Amino acid sequence: MSHQPLTFEQFRVWEVVVPARPEIVEMPGDPGVMYKDAGKWPQMPLHLVEGTTSEGFVAIGECNRGTTRAVVEATLQDLLGRDLRSLTPATIWQGPANATGLPRTYPYWSWELAAGKSYMLLEALWLDAMGKASGMPAHQLLGGACRTHVPVDFWINRPAAPTMAKLIAEAVELGLRGVKMKSSAKGDTVEALLAIAADIPHGFHITLDPMCAWRSLRECARQLEQLAKLPFDIQIEDPFPYTNIDDWRAARQISPLTIACHTRTEDVLQLAMREEMADTYNLGRGSVYDFLRLSHVTEFIDKDCWQGSSLELGVLQHMRLHASACARNCVLPSDLQGEWVREHTLVTPRMQYEDGHAVLPDRPGLGIELDHAAMQPYITGQFEVA
Repeated sequence: MSHQPLTFEQFRVWEVVVPARPEIVEMPGDPGVMYKDAGKWPQMPLHLVEGTTSEGFVAIGECNRGTTRAVVEATLQDLLGRDLRSLTPATIWQGPANATGLPRTYPYWSWELAAGKSYMLLEALWLDAMGKASGMPAHQLLGGACRTHVPVDFWINRPAAPTMAKLIAEAVELGLRGVKMKSSAKGDTVEALLAIAADIPHGFHITLDPMCAWRSLRECARQLEQLAKLPFDIQIEDPFPYTNIDDWRAARQISPLTIACHTRTEDVLQLAMREEMADTYNLGRGSVYDFLRLSHVTEFIDKDCWQGSSLELGVLQHMRLHASACARNCVLPSDLQGEWVREHTLVTPRMQYEDGHAVLPDRPGLGIELDHAAMQPYITGQFEVA
């Protein structure tokens, strides 16, 4: 059966810088080596894209932060004129070997061979275009949604105790039931959390993410024991270096703490599963196809997961929302909090929330468009690819 090709004919691109709320990224004291740049990410440029298709409608996309103009142009040049109905993002750049020539038992996925191009931009543009062309929301192209509402937590960096208390109160007012926060190697966030514990409402939960900065269980055992005594749920994400397998296992025995692993690479996931290092998993690595693939793997061992993010703007946040709704075991709060972290997410309509959950759009594609009026104050450059 023949079909009419669907192609991109031209692209308009805007480089934007959208600040985060200062109190959200507050980071008092010496950040140390691990966090010396942790407050700079809101100043990193992002690229928003509109692609005009051969059918006359516009599809939208977004790059992950820090992507250069050269990478954006290379990605869009590669997409120009391709029949979107004859490709899928996961396999468009698939190959038997990586850039070093290293072969593999099975072919590499597109996101593994996307050097010099933005795979996330490709995914967003394709899902939005194909969804709009077929009249289907993106989650139907990803296998079908298991839920219409995806749980969400608030997010803060490493604020001092007074700011932390204020932001947790804001989260509660928004109807949220938890917050994710970072922690330095010295455990500064733990100390702040213990100082305000009496003001945290019943049923609220906390996720602390040291990003492997705690060198060993011996150095933080007292803090973990104090956290375990608090009258609300505590989850620790990536407490130690992945090589400290015994410490990961021992931390799981400190009841009722939950230990989570961020699977930054497949090797980390394989190690964590084989050595039984974690209770739950953050499967956010970039690609939503990859997220769903890994969610199936962790589902087989009865582990719950969530989808992490880079606190992007609205296009990528909505793409993650569609994917999170499709993973059966994605029952933990995902990182869909760009609406509260940044000044604006530059899309319309903005993400909707109900009772601590993000509401899944049922409109075709990603279900959003770029908000050109909101974009104006944040634009730092623009160009076209045709």
